[in-house]
Amino acid sequence: MGKRFTVPDGWAARGFTFEVEWPDDPAPVWSHFGARRKAFNWALARVKADMDARKADPAHQSVRWDFRALRDEWNRVKADVAPWWAENSKEAYATGIAGLVRALDNWKASRAGERKGRKAGFPEFRSRRSDRNRVRFTTGAIHVRPDRRTITLPVIGALRSKENTRRLERLVSTGKARILSATLTERWGRLFVSFGCVVRQQWPAPAKPAVRCGVDLGLRRLATVADTDGKVFEVPNPAPLRATLTARRKAGRQMSRRITGSRGWRDAKAKLARLDRRCVHLRKEASHQLTTRMAGTYGEIVVEDLNIAAMKKGMGRRAFRRSVSDAALGQIRPQLAYKTAWHGGKLIVADRWFASSQIHHGCGCRLAGGKLDEWKTCTVTGLRVHRDRNAALNLRDWPETHASLGAVDAQAPPGKPGGQDTGSPGAVGGHVRPAAFRRLAVSGEARTSEPREGVPAA
Repeated sequence: MGKRFTVPDGWAARGFTFEVEWPDDPAPVWSHFGARRKAFNWALARVKADMDARKADPAHQSVRWDFRALRDEWNRVKADVAPWWAENSKEAYATGIAGLVRALDNWKASRAGERKGRKAGFPEFRSRRSDRNRVRFTTGAIHVRPDRRTITLPVIGALRSKENTRRLERLVSTGKARILSATLTERWGRLFVSFGCVVRQQWPAPAKPAVRCGVDLGLRRLATVADTDGKVFEVPNPAPLRATLTARRKAGRQMSRRITGSRGWRDAKAKLARLDRRCVHLRKEASHQLTTRMAGTYGEIVVEDLNIAAMKKGMGRRAFRRSVSDAALGQIRPQLAYKTAWHGGKLIVADRWFASSQIHHGCGCRLAGGKLDEWKTCTVTGLRVHRDRNAALNLRDWPETHASLGAVDAQAPPGKPGGQDTGSPGAVGGHVRPAAFRRLAVSGEARTSEPREGVPAA
């Protein structure tokens, strides 16, 4: 719990998750969840008591905020604090203390300005009603049985898996994988066991190591991909939340009209849980299929540096913000990072301020159109350009050096004197790409329509 494991050369860290059946006697499972919560709350109460005592007496000796010190203090007082401690694995208490130490570290780093993302507050006590039930095991009997249907955890014992465990069992039995930890989690009323493992690298090289691709992520489509072979294809966005929104509202109304704890209330709650589970699994499957395909095919992948939190803040309507969360674009880049490393590929992250969807790949001008328009218009040639495919082509040809917006070097089209466009870099119709980037562009690769009447073709 207190040490960080270093992955040896030639191995990779991987996770395996299996759904298991509830045991005939679920009491040991719930007891382990409660033991983790008990240790967390005890450690937090001890930290707060030390803080109050130090305010009254600066010479007060407090317990250090690290895992080893708090665990030693727990072992000293556990017979009085939790007389039933021997009924559960020691890992349950260690999981709770480790969770508090991690929360305190995040709070301190956030206060010091050393932590990215949303500001972390001081830890709060965990309740059975709102806490997520989980417990992590790092020692003891952790096995995947040869029958490929049984998983063994310390104290809890054997749990029957609802799916075949051969993808992990055959790696462990042949010495190609080593189990480091197992986490038992309850979610949607179901049990899941997640294994943290190190696996010997067996990943093949990308099928096209010399080919580079650009990946434009979006909401209409999960991704639009363009490669140097001239292929451009789209990956649909399953949008699972949007697809189940009507059913979720209906189940929510049914649940609100039932007596809490009744059979009808439990049925409505189970229906909502099924819809939640379906959304999570569809979203996860779509991102994994996309990233596995990209990492196994291309030697170089260029993606955008998206600021998801800013995207949600910039969306005025609640439905738009919900669509950004539903697409789960933030999990694609981390998956590409470790999967390209497995296959020996290279992941390139384009500059966050690179206007990939605003620059016309064909001529370098700034495209005209609304912020959310799917089709934009080239202000030099009048061609209608598909923004997602155009962005994918720009990302594909993005130079590894910083591609900041360059100076305007073209005249604005007739009818728009001065070509002013408030809030955007450069004038409308002007080339806003640096010269090095324009040399990489190949005219005619973006999907366009026929030119307007009276406007010459490119």
